[in-house]
Amino acid sequence: MQHMFGWFKKKENLAEEAGVPLEKRVLRHVAELTPGAVLEGERLRFPDCGELTMRVEFPDLDGPQFRMEAILEHPDFFGPLVESTAGVADSDEDKARYAARQIVDSVLDALLPALRGEGEPAPPVELWGRSHRFKASVSGVLLTNAREPLERRDLWSRMAQAVLGCLGSQKVYWVKLYMAHINGGDTSCEVRINGWIVPELTETLVQLAKSWPLEGAPVKIAKQYIVLVQDDATCPACPYTWSQVKDLTRQAIRLFEGGTKYDQIPEKLEKSSPDPSLAEDVFGFLPELMTQVVWPQVKVTGQFSISRHGAGQTSVWFTQCRAWAPVYSAIMDHFHEDRPTKDQIMSIAGTSAMLHALDNAVNNGSKPEDLMMSRAFMVSEQYQLW
Repeated sequence: MQHMFGWFKKKENLAEEAGVPLEKRVLRHVAELTPGAVLEGERLRFPDCGELTMRVEFPDLDGPQFRMEAILEHPDFFGPLVESTAGVADSDEDKARYAARQIVDSVLDALLPALRGEGEPAPPVELWGRSHRFKASVSGVLLTNAREPLERRDLWSRMAQAVLGCLGSQKVYWVKLYMAHINGGDTSCEVRINGWIVPELTETLVQLAKSWPLEGAPVKIAKQYIVLVQDDATCPACPYTWSQVKDLTRQAIRLFEGGTKYDQIPEKLEKSSPDPSLAEDVFGFLPELMTQVVWPQVKVTGQFSISRHGAGQTSVWFTQCRAWAPVYSAIMDHFHEDRPTKDQIMSIAGTSAMLHALDNAVNNGSKPEDLMMSRAFMVSEQYQLW
């Protein structure tokens, strides 16, 4: 009889397990692999890392193939940290175990120590007349099809100087370095800062990948994650939030599409903005990013010039402008939620200097996919880069 009760109990547990959503399975496995993590509803909380939380989504789920996004949030992040992982597994349990292990061994391997104050001091970053000091927490190197000492494939030691030159004034930056050498001489590489690919830095990894011997393997892959946390003493208090940038961008979209005169838009934005420099960023970035979204085949440099009235011209990486990402995010929300017409899109993109340069190049016989475009912005004497 006792054996029979045990059988019923096992069947009951299996039934309960079958009803557990895939997202919750992943979080549960991450909690099992991460001492101190606490599962609370649809989120995982990490009490020893301040107010860090994580939730997961599966935007792509087709039979055994899947792509998962881990969304991590913390008061020190200007925007959410989103890390993707993809794989192939037959059962939900196998998918959950694989995805959890990937997240724990990659971004969490660097992020959790960083938020606990661990890491090595990095050389100071000089930007806009200010010095910023960071600590770097570096994950282990994740290798696929490579049997060699990990230190030989340490990507951060090769990329640190270039990456540091692309940092701005944010409290936290996260960096993903991905390098693959594929049989036949092809490569697949990425350098991402806060989720954004930086083309010039990626090209450096491409050259490293080409020099990596395959030694009979069809592909070799190396990945590494770095989280940089700025010292409170050098980190300025930003006068606006991610959501405020998106709200102001939505207002700018309405003004452009509603037929407001072009030269009246800056003043209207400034009246609504928590910071005058943010109004200048939104007004300048919106048309250029709209053009970039509509014509993705056109390559764009990671640097652009800012001409400040009375102070000359300065080269800046887009990763150093914290308004850049939320402006882009608001544009993508607009496309997905509002389905703008061609006329509405052109009311914004039509004011873009990049689009005018693109039109001229195409009219002279160039193909959009062969072009490399750069951008330039005019700002006021009082403008401050955040």
